[in-house]
This record gives sequence, structure tokens and C-alpha cells, in this order.
Amino acid sequence: MELLLPFTLLFFATALGWLLGRRSQSRSGVSGKGRDDAYYHSLRFLLSEQPGTAVDEFIQAIAVNEQTLDTHLSLARLMRGKGELEAATRIHQNLLARPNLPKSGLQQVHLELAKDYISAGLHDRAERLLRDLVAEASENEAEALDYLQQIYQAEKDWEKAIAVARRRLPKRGWLLKQKTDSDPQVSVALSHYYCELADERASAGDWTQAKSILQKAREADAENPRAAMSLAKLVMDEQPEYALNLLHAVAEGQPAYASEILPLFRDAFSRLADAPSYSQALRALAQVTQSSTLHNEVAKDCESLEAARAYLKDAVSQRPTIKLLLALLERELDASESGREIVSELHSLCASRPSYCCRHCGFSGRKQHWLCPSCEQWGTIAPIRSSQGD
Repeated sequence: MELLLPFTLLFFATALGWLLGRRSQSRSGVSGKGRDDAYYHSLRFLLSEQPGTAVDEFIQAIAVNEQTLDTHLSLARLMRGKGELEAATRIHQNLLARPNLPKSGLQQVHLELAKDYISAGLHDRAERLLRDLVAEASENEAEALDYLQQIYQAEKDWEKAIAVARRRLPKRGWLLKQKTDSDPQVSVALSHYYCELADERASAGDWTQAKSILQKAREADAENPRAAMSLAKLVMDEQPEYALNLLHAVAEGQPAYASEILPLFRDAFSRLADAPSYSQALRALAQVTQSSTLHNEVAKDCESLEAARAYLKDAVSQRPTIKLLLALLERELDASESGREIVSELHSLCASRPSYCCRHCGFSGRKQHWLCPSCEQWGTIAPIRSSQGD
């Protein structure tokens, strides 16, 4: 059944192309008997599921002109969708060899051929075609830039990916001062490209350039927690106050990341010359974010077991979560072997649950991914913020 639908569509596409081809041939006075034979041969090969041979017959059967171009492109897309990349490529190359097509049609064929190469992993060939389309300022320029960005991202060529993403950003009119429409995901991706490039520079020991690049990441997307946390880590030694400001902004603006900033928050506090009470600062941040992880950290720092119990009971009353209830239960149970076993089993149960989830596709796991491995969207995976999360 899965094979039947594409070939049914292919049958109608071929039939339509054949009719259009006959129509154009009749106008020019060309005999269609040979074309008819080739057409029926192509259908026979399609029905016998021999797409490679069918494409060769199709190319012979259907004339190439402006009226049949969409039929050729539709067939090639079907071939590419079925993984028949060689067949799709032959159709597109056959179209490019015909000078009678309009410029816009040839540009569309160039774009489709680039998609064939991308599907085949031939990024260098696809890149050349796409760059030509961009240079020509064709109707397909926006789509060509999108595919170029995908290629550079796949190859981890962050500088080229940044250049393309910047070109795709909204442009402000000189007179109206209004921005053109743009996919907001472009700014998000651009910010993460900067972060990736900064990671490379930091790994190479060039912290000065890494910090400069991270500032650009924050300019591209002010709500990117990765950029702020990465910058806080780099300025920690020389500017602990600035690092704390960055971390506070992340936790207050996006409470789901409160647990993520905790190690950096603690580290920055330890580097302050005139450090105020870490416990007071942590307690204040826990109240603002209502993070179960931060509340539990405050409880650990309480002066007595009774004080920890009282604090956790208050936190649970404000926002009950499994983490807080487990922390409270851990302090309520006695230290007997049975009590420890219960707590251990509950900890194991919680540890088996995912900690992060993608808001775009629902992918979940135990590890933070800045690029979702499922839907390949940047910045959509975050710590789970619910009664079963933080």
C-alpha cells in the first residue's frame, strides 16, 4: 500500500505530461507515434516497480517545455522522496540541458538538483548551485539561503552559517524604518551558531574572542540562556559580579534554568571579595524562581533538621513537586535501614524519569541538547518545569 500511492500519483503526473507533450507536438506538426510507444513503455516499467528504467522512458516520452516542466519536477520529487536519488538527478540534469526553458524555470531546476545533492550528502555540489542562485538574486534566493544554512550547520562551519543567517535576518527600510518579515527561528539559530563558535575559540584558549562572540550571541537572541551562562563562566575570574548578574537574569527570566545555573552561581559567589551571605542570596533566588532544586539546596544549608523540615513544608505548600516531597520525606523518615531503602527506591524512580523536554516535538531525555536531535530546532529543549520536574 505504501508503494501504491506514490506510483499512482506518478501515473497521473506522467499521463498529464504526456497529454501536454502531445498537445505541444501536434501544434508543431511532429508525429507522436514514437512518443506514444515510449510513454506506454514507461508506464509498464512504473507498474513493474523499475523506477530507474521508467525514468529513462519518461524522459524520452515527455517533451520538455514550459507546459510540462511541473510534471518533470513532480516526478523527480517523487523519485527523491523514495530515495531514488540517481533517477531524480537524471531528470533534473535532462531539464538543464534544454535551453528552451525560461530563466525562472531553470533556476527552479537548479534548486531541485541542489536538494538531490543534499539528500545524497554531496554538499559541495549543492553549495555551488545554491550560491549561484543567491548570486543571481533569483526568485528562489530565500529558499537557497535556507538550504545553504542547513549545509553549513551540518558541516559545523559556524562562520559560514553565521554569514548566511545574518543575511536572512529582517532588513530595516531606509525611509520607513520597518523590518521585513523573517522566520524568528533564524535569530535563535544565529545566536547558537555564535555560541558554537565561541566554544571553539575558548577551547583553543582565545577567551577574549570567545567573550566577544558570546556578546554577539546575546545580541542575536537576548533570551538565549546558553549565551548568558557561557559568558558568565568565562568572566567568572575577573568579573564575578557581572557573572552573577548574568545568572540572575537567566534564573529570573526563565525559571526552568534555575537548577542549571546553580553550580555557576555558587562558584561566582565564592569569588566575591566582599561576599554577602550566600545562604541569603540563594534563599532569595529560590523564592523568586520557585525551583525545587534551589529549595532543596537551601534546606541542606539550614542550621538544624527542624529548620530544614519547616522550610521544605513551606516550599511544598507554595508549589508541590515530587522533588520537594521526596526531600521532605527524606527528613521525616527515621534513619533506620527500612527508611533508607524507601528513600533510595524513590530516588531511583525519580532518576529514571527524563529531565529535559523539547517544546517543539516532545523529545525528552536526561541530557541538555541545545540542538534537538529529533526535530533539529535550536533552543527548544529545556529542563522540565512541572510537578514531576524542577
